Amino acid sequence: MINHIKRKRKRMAKVQRRSYSPKLQNTRSTIYRHLIADSYSDKILSHLDAGFEKDLFLATLKNLSDHGNPVRFNNFAYCMREIIGIILAKYSSDEDIKICSWYLKPQDTEVTRLQRVIYAVCGGMEVDYVRSTILEIDEDEDDVLSETLSGFSKKFNQLSKFTHVRSSKNFNISDEKCEELSKAVLKLTSDILSLIDDCRKEIQWKIDEQVSDTVIDTSVQSTMDGLDILSTHGMVNYIDLDEYSVSGITSQSIEIVGRGTAYCILEWGSRSDMRNGDGASIETDFPYNFTAHVSLTNLDDVHIPENNMDIDNSSWFG
Repeated sequence: MINHIKRKRKRMAKVQRRSYSPKLQNTRSTIYRHLIADSYSDKILSHLDAGFEKDLFLATLKNLSDHGNPVRFNNFAYCMREIIGIILAKYSSDEDIKICSWYLKPQDTEVTRLQRVIYAVCGGMEVDYVRSTILEIDEDEDDVLSETLSGFSKKFNQLSKFTHVRSSKNFNISDEKCEELSKAVLKLTSDILSLIDDCRKEIQWKIDEQVSDTVIDTSVQSTMDGLDILSTHGMVNYIDLDEYSVSGITSQSIEIVGRGTAYCILEWGSRSDMRNGDGASIETDFPYNFTAHVSLTNLDDVHIPENNMDIDNSSWFG
């Protein structure tokens, strides 16, 4: 009889655990499913590397399902703020920022978040130079750079307020309010990233416009590696620049990468051989690529370092 009662209790305990577990799982996954499918999450994830960075983001979303934690939302907002810092750190190191001409050491830290944003969009260029020369904005006009810097400060301060636990307003909140506020945090984070992305693209596009002729001239005058192993003498007649773009703005220069077609003359034999009809020459063309460096203070000052302009001669051998 006693053994029968024990077996009955065991069966009851198992039934109780089974009835509780599915309910917990469904509740825990609802907020996560809604937020991970949101376009704001897609935007943030696109800026994160696989591994730690994406794992951290996903862990912060899953943490919202921890109903036993009354500060789950505040922790989520705090992690989103940290993720912005992680993304900004990708654009530069502290050492890069400190050697910029515009850098001034803050009183209470080495580099501020706003200085990281300035570097992310301007690199080592002075802010006033970017406004007047790159963006060509008059003093009394609004510009994307000023709007980005002020917008970042405003939105980041809004995000920081969600991390504070100084009243019951955002403490131990319901699932509905938690999801609503968490979506607002995702939107703020996504908006901050869009501000920086859009400003970077605008500045780089303006630089692209202004350096085109100088890049072409510098390309023509540069020595191309890859012709010397094909013939006795090789020379470039002219080039077509197919495309180029700003690949980055560092503390030292604006970096441009590009590619095009080089129309060449290849000669075999000495000059006297050519005169006597014993040499040979052909006209051909090859694709080429290059990396150029533009001055941070003068867009007409373009330099292509030695070995940074290469002929792709693989077709010759294949």
